[in-house]
Amino acid sequence: MTNFIKTQKQKFLKILMTIEKVIKALGLKIKSSRRGRPKKFKLSHIIACFVYKVKNKINSFRELEYKINEDEEFKKAIGIEKSPDHTYFSKWAKVIEEEYIEGIARILVREIDPQTKVCAIDSTPLRSSRGDKEAEVGVCVSLGFYNGYKLHVLATVESEVIPIVWWLTCANIHDSKVVELLYEAKIFGPEVILADAGYDCAKWFEVSDRLGMKFVAAVNKRNSKDFSNVKNILRIKNMEFLRSEEGQKLYKQRTKIERLFGKLKGEYNLEQVRLRGFRTYKKHVDWIMITYLIEVYIQKIENCKFSFKYTWNNL
Repeated sequence: MTNFIKTQKQKFLKILMTIEKVIKALGLKIKSSRRGRPKKFKLSHIIACFVYKVKNKINSFRELEYKINEDEEFKKAIGIEKSPDHTYFSKWAKVIEEEYIEGIARILVREIDPQTKVCAIDSTPLRSSRGDKEAEVGVCVSLGFYNGYKLHVLATVESEVIPIVWWLTCANIHDSKVVELLYEAKIFGPEVILADAGYDCAKWFEVSDRLGMKFVAAVNKRNSKDFSNVKNILRIKNMEFLRSEEGQKLYKQRTKIERLFGKLKGEYNLEQVRLRGFRTYKKHVDWIMITYLIEVYIQKIENCKFSFKYTWNNL
C-alpha cells in the first residue's frame, strides 16, 4: 500500500510539473491585486485539480473539493494545505475553458511532438441525459438512434495516436459537415488524412487538395458503385489509390483512431450520460482530452513506448 501511495504522489508531481511547463510557455498566471493577502493557489494548482477530477471520475466541484481535502497525498504532491473552494473552481474553470484551453492543448501537442505525416479523422457518439434539451437525435452503427452529441477528432496514427484537433457537435451533424477541422489541423502539417466512408464527398477532397494534403476515404458504396458514377477527379483518384497495395496498407492505420475512442470511453469516462447541456458536455470532453495529452507527454519524457493499455494493466 505504501508503494502505491508513493507511486501516486510521484505521478501527481509529474502532472504538476507538466502543467507548470505549459503555463510558462503560454505566459499565464493568476493575477493578484496589490492590496490584500497573496493568492493561495497558482494556476497550475487549479489545473492539476481539474486533472484530478477527470482521473477520479468526479462529477461536481463540491465533490472535487471534498475528495481533495480527504486526499492528503495529492495535497502534499502539488503543494497545497487544503482544497480551493468549489466556487473558486467554478470561477477559474470558466476562464480557463473560454480563454486558455485551446492554447494548452496546442502546447501539449507541440511538446509531445508526434509524427503528423499520417492522420485520421473520425467521430464517436456520446449519449447524454434524457432531459437534455440541447441534445439532438443522431444515428450510428453501434447504437442505432440515440440522443446526445458527437465528438469529431483528427489524430495522428503513426507511432502514437495523439488527438491534435477535436470538435463537439450535436448528434444530428453528419461527419461530412465538419470540413473546417482540416483548416485547424493544417498548422500541425499533416500530409495524409485517412477517413471512413462517411467523409467520401467532393468537398473534403477539394479542401484537402487546396491545403496541400492527400485525403484518403473509404468509398461510399451507396452512390459510388463504380467509376462511372463518380464525376469528381479527386474522388476517382482516391478510388484508384485504395485499390493499390500501397493504399490498402496505408488505410489500415485508420482503425487506430477507433482504439483511441475505446480508451477514452473505457478509462477516462468520455461518455457521461448524466450530463445535460452542450456547454457542460464540451467542458467534460475538453478536460478529458487535456488529461490524455498530459499523460501521453509524461510517458514520452520517461521514454515509455506508446500503448493503448489501461493504467491498471500497467501496474
